[in-house]
Amino acid sequence: MAALLAGGGVAAFAAGVTATAADGGQQLRAIAAIRRDSDPRVPGAEHPLPLAASWNAGVAPLGFSPAWQIEQISRGQYLLPWFWLDEPPTGRSRRGYPSVSDAVYYGSAIGYLARHSLPLTFEMPPWEILLPRVSPAYANTDAAGRRLPISPFGPVVPWYETGLAWARQPLLRQLQRLYPNPPLVLFISDNESEKLTPDEMHAPYTVNASTSVIARRRAIGDAWIVRYKAMIRGFRDGLSASGWRTHARFIGYDAFVTSAMGRWGGWGAYSLYVPGRTEPWPYAWDGASVSYYVHNWAPDSDYTVWSPEIEAMNYVPALAEVRRTKPDFWFELSTWDGQEPGQSSDKLLFYAERGQTYAPDRYGGMVQYGMWLLRPRVVRGFRNSTDDRIRFGPYFDTIMAAVARVHRDAVLRGFWRYGRLVANPAGGHPYEAALTPQLASRPRWFLLDTPANSPRPWQLTTPLAVYSLALVRGREPHREWLVYAFSPREHSARVKVLIPGGPEVTVSATSGGAFTLVRESGPAGRPATRSLLGAPAR
Repeated sequence: MAALLAGGGVAAFAAGVTATAADGGQQLRAIAAIRRDSDPRVPGAEHPLPLAASWNAGVAPLGFSPAWQIEQISRGQYLLPWFWLDEPPTGRSRRGYPSVSDAVYYGSAIGYLARHSLPLTFEMPPWEILLPRVSPAYANTDAAGRRLPISPFGPVVPWYETGLAWARQPLLRQLQRLYPNPPLVLFISDNESEKLTPDEMHAPYTVNASTSVIARRRAIGDAWIVRYKAMIRGFRDGLSASGWRTHARFIGYDAFVTSAMGRWGGWGAYSLYVPGRTEPWPYAWDGASVSYYVHNWAPDSDYTVWSPEIEAMNYVPALAEVRRTKPDFWFELSTWDGQEPGQSSDKLLFYAERGQTYAPDRYGGMVQYGMWLLRPRVVRGFRNSTDDRIRFGPYFDTIMAAVARVHRDAVLRGFWRYGRLVANPAGGHPYEAALTPQLASRPRWFLLDTPANSPRPWQLTTPLAVYSLALVRGREPHREWLVYAFSPREHSARVKVLIPGGPEVTVSATSGGAFTLVRESGPAGRPATRSLLGAPAR
């Protein structure tokens, strides 16, 4: 790392990349966009354009390493750079990896980011794993030596000290000296430490819970908020560079609401919902990277009612709730297709058993649906740390392409920034189990009606032919709609969709997703359609 700090090799690397990509300005445009659209300040009603990232940080050979990321930016891709940061090493355990000696892993990329004043991200294990190091109060194990779930009612000071321990490790101090004033630093915890559930704390969820149970659930949520805020405060205080303290944001994976809300009657056992607050987690963190997964443990898919597309509609009202009091809440999507090569749970086997294939463009079509439903700051593709770019690169390419499409197409860019998502009051969200009246009254349904899909009622296993949604701009009678249509099992189709409060139109739907621009005032007073980035509309 001493050689890294000297900067000679770093500067040479950065200069070489700049010289290679400067012809045509793709790199410069990407750098300018990354700076602009990673700014955590929310500019009024405008949605910043999305950026791409991965959970695979390239610590294994042929992974999505920082050096590979810099190469992609130099080619004009819109990435928010990311690194892996392990727990601080101790004399009793393996060193954290990467460590202060890993100049190759950090050096060239950090130097490039410093040269171009770009943001960066650190992906990390759950921060609570350090609690037992700093306090015996959290060193509890069962008879088999397994760590017990964390309680929200333990002492608060160790949480602050845990944050300090993360921030004060030598590696971060070295990196702050190398790049003292980045415009944004995201620290993302995978946030998967086991916690006591509401049921275990005698606060079970029911639709008609008593006043005393609601009060206990609220107290539990408040206690979690206090402790996570203390840990974040310690982390921030422990950073040595004022630029890092000012520009750091602390993000929790799935620190949001459960995607299972309303899907089955037992979802509330894992929730801390109370009236006025769907979950406490968004109020404890600066932001969330929220799962948009086809799971390896369940029979969900991208073409049934039990799907990420339908689940994620619950996120829309929850995000609106949070942003009423936290307008700068950092919201991003973590996406996954369920692939586990060599495992019986591999989702590709699931599709193959049903006579289907799962190409990268189909994954991209599903990802884009979530993007346009929620307009996240980042689309962060999940891959295991051992996955390589040879097999999984084409799937990440679809994420980069979906993000670049928004940046490079003027129509998509305008709708992303200023379009209004169109709710569908007909039918209603099919996940209705154990919902309170407050949750049930929120607009949660955005799928456009189409005869291509089966008539209601639906089961979780009901196949859907087309997932479509619309965004609207302008006012009647000069409205424009952007319709997105994804047909997981059909390479290409023409389907009718009904835009709520607008016309019925015929649009293209493809396995990779298709966009259609609809104008309210076309020839002879009829709506006019135009396909974008696909076959021409008829």
